[in-house]
Amino acid sequence: MPSRPRPGTSDEVRRAFIEFFAERGHVHQASSSLVPFNDPSVLLTTAGMQQMIPYMLGREVPPAIRMTSIQKCFRTGDIDEVGNPRNLTFFEMLGNFSIGDYFKESIIPWSWEFITERLQLPAERVYVTIHPTDDEARQLWLKIVPPEKITDLEDNWWGPPGAEGPCGPDSELYYDMGEELGCGSADCAPGCDCDRYLEFWNLVFMQFFQDRQGNRTPLPKTNIDTGSGLERVTAIMQGVTTVYETDLFRPIIDDVAAIAGTSFGRDEHTDYALRVVADHARGVTFLASDGVVPGNEGRGYVMRRIVRRAVRYGRTLGIERPFLESIVGKVISRMAAAYPELEAGRAGIIETITLEEARFAETLAAGTERLNEWIAQAKAAGRSAVDGRLLFQLHDTFGFPFELSEEMIAEAGLSADRPGFDAAMEEQRTRSRAGARFKSMAEVLASEGPGGAPESQFQWERPLTLPGEIVAIGVHEDTVGLRWDLDEIKQGQHGQILLHGVTPFYPEAGGQVGDRGVIRNEHGIFRVTDTRKLDGAHVVHIGHLESGTLSRTVNPQVIAEVDPVHRAPTARHHTITHVLHRTLKDVLGENTSQRGSLVAPHVARFDFNYPRPVSRQQLEEINARMNHHILADEPVTWSIMQIDDARKSGAMAIFGEKYGNEVRVVDIGGWSRELCGGTHVHRAGEVGPAFLLRESGLASGIRRVEVLAGEAAFTHAWNQQERLLSLARTVGAPVDQLEAKLTSLVEELDQAKRDAAKLEAQLAAGRAANLVDTAVKVGEVNVLAAKVEASSRDGLRDMADQLRAKLGTSVVALGASFDGQQAFVVGASRDAIERGINAGDILRQALAAAGGKGGGRPDFAQGGVKEADQLSVALAQVVPLVERAVGGA
Repeated sequence: MPSRPRPGTSDEVRRAFIEFFAERGHVHQASSSLVPFNDPSVLLTTAGMQQMIPYMLGREVPPAIRMTSIQKCFRTGDIDEVGNPRNLTFFEMLGNFSIGDYFKESIIPWSWEFITERLQLPAERVYVTIHPTDDEARQLWLKIVPPEKITDLEDNWWGPPGAEGPCGPDSELYYDMGEELGCGSADCAPGCDCDRYLEFWNLVFMQFFQDRQGNRTPLPKTNIDTGSGLERVTAIMQGVTTVYETDLFRPIIDDVAAIAGTSFGRDEHTDYALRVVADHARGVTFLASDGVVPGNEGRGYVMRRIVRRAVRYGRTLGIERPFLESIVGKVISRMAAAYPELEAGRAGIIETITLEEARFAETLAAGTERLNEWIAQAKAAGRSAVDGRLLFQLHDTFGFPFELSEEMIAEAGLSADRPGFDAAMEEQRTRSRAGARFKSMAEVLASEGPGGAPESQFQWERPLTLPGEIVAIGVHEDTVGLRWDLDEIKQGQHGQILLHGVTPFYPEAGGQVGDRGVIRNEHGIFRVTDTRKLDGAHVVHIGHLESGTLSRTVNPQVIAEVDPVHRAPTARHHTITHVLHRTLKDVLGENTSQRGSLVAPHVARFDFNYPRPVSRQQLEEINARMNHHILADEPVTWSIMQIDDARKSGAMAIFGEKYGNEVRVVDIGGWSRELCGGTHVHRAGEVGPAFLLRESGLASGIRRVEVLAGEAAFTHAWNQQERLLSLARTVGAPVDQLEAKLTSLVEELDQAKRDAAKLEAQLAAGRAANLVDTAVKVGEVNVLAAKVEASSRDGLRDMADQLRAKLGTSVVALGASFDGQQAFVVGASRDAIERGINAGDILRQALAAAGGKGGGRPDFAQGGVKEADQLSVALAQVVPLVERAVGGA
């Protein structure tokens, strides 16, 4: 009997891998961020070895020469294929690494030991591939497996072709998923494109250095880098044919299906959409956790694309309302045990994703309607493709990624004109590089002189309401985008307004959001929803016309009014970031400095460099010092200085910001001094109460804190107090005794669970005793097939084990319904196996007749069906299957 239980869940597989290599001297390294640290050449982390490369190349000293990790990975090369059973964006890579220590002689036998002893996989179903030239690996494998288990593959070589750097052969391990999944070819073997052989672990032997001419020389120190996909290993352990059927995905898929009012396994069209949403929900959750926000370039574009793809496939399932908050919450709950930062960052993760979902939902219906019209027109005209220039309009106006249009067009049986799309995109880029928008404005504003529109000026001393004059109006039109050659904007139109010279509106900069408000006169009201810098010299007011008409030629004089309800809390949150920045330096050290921020009316987020999580004690000290300075009510002043003088004064410059020769220095009581162009209160006491809301990791070496100030802090404190009072009433204890009461209740619950488990075991034993008499004889084998009561798969398995022990030479097949599942297990005694019986084969054939799936070993297998009445169908197959097996033995 094995000394350890066989890992069955994904969490158990993770734990088994780390424990196995810890026993062999490996130090566990936490997963690095999906955003590669200090490596702008790589979009996202795609493999477990990425964080190890500096150690393998000798550029940095490793924390240990033997390491393991479970690395978060994200691959973007086949996003369009996600939904097919084989493809994923986000996945977890189990890896072990040797930096100049052990080599093939160790990792090859260790890998076999882990697979066959720790995972307890049947050795006869595991196959090996090697590079044809790697005789060293071949000889080591021949000590473990027969030669027919080894396949030579030219692809077993690690290292980018033609590139300079370390490289070497690799050895891959495959699992035989069953002949029924194969292609039927006589040549079917590991490396075949069919689904029979699943590659689940790659052992990379980094032993050469390749120069630019392709010459290879041995490395002075060899390295080991292995990678094993957790999702694939879990699928093998759980006896399912795709990763989407594992415990990593099914809870998420089932939640999506419940929202859509459907079920997984109903039809391939539905399953495809469910797989897309489940994969993308996992992907965007982890991207958001690592600080990626939706955008139009790089990582942000990947994020935006898969959020929008998830929403679109949600619509194909019939989900018309926002739904990602619920699904992302499920992902966080499912994965937080392995990645606690997900729970810590829950609110921010959900906010990032749901905001993007809302943005896209507003335009999805309109964009889809247009695309469907163009598809219909192309079909009516006998064309095989939709014009790329039309698709560019959809991209430019509605934010439709080209790939999303391409998918929808392909579903209609047509193709998308990529060259036409690229040509339209390049034309727009050319216009943009030439300053087309301001050229057209300069043409409209020729009367203003050769410089076109005068430079905008935001002045902090100005009041929130100022008279102004409209000098340019941009209006959004569906077919051409933003037009600056119009004289007026009418009710219901969206657009942008440029005012002459001074504006009271602060444009988004330095992390602070842009002001909101109105621009009005007696002829119309323009609602400003955002304020941005169009370039280094001009500020535009973005929004829509609520009523009437505004013109740049007829009555252009207006009143510009900033919304004080938006400005005041934003100013409080900006001042608190300065207080926080200085406090962080005082508590954590002068090397701590800002790496990014968000200043908004409802919250301030502050990113900073720090090598480890901030301790609870440090957070308490930071919060106390921060509020001490607020209560001191120190004056907040600012002055304009030359950049050199500002630096000499000790003013802090912010990482990544660009400054001109003249800068504004914001001073808080002579204690905090920073270069800053944002809005602030006049005295620190105006900030009001402030609370650190949460602290989390953003990337390797980068931390994030969120802080609330003023009314936002007061509201949060009040709500938290109300929750505590409500919780106290629920459990029947005063607030000051709540912790002790909850501890007591948890202990009582744990004891109740233990008592329930004992009772269930006793009941199972009783039910097993009653079932023994229902067994039938097939030759020398006792066969029992029955539908029973059980509350879990473990309970069902225990009952099967008890019945096998009582029946001797036997095959036991049991079916049970619980928690919405229809579970089916088959167990065979050792002497029944010797008579030609294989529990895995019996289960697969019985379930195939009932429309179910499953698999396992000769002694035990498990699976399930969709409907309860199908269990009876599967159970009815067992005796005939045993008769055939015994008869053929």
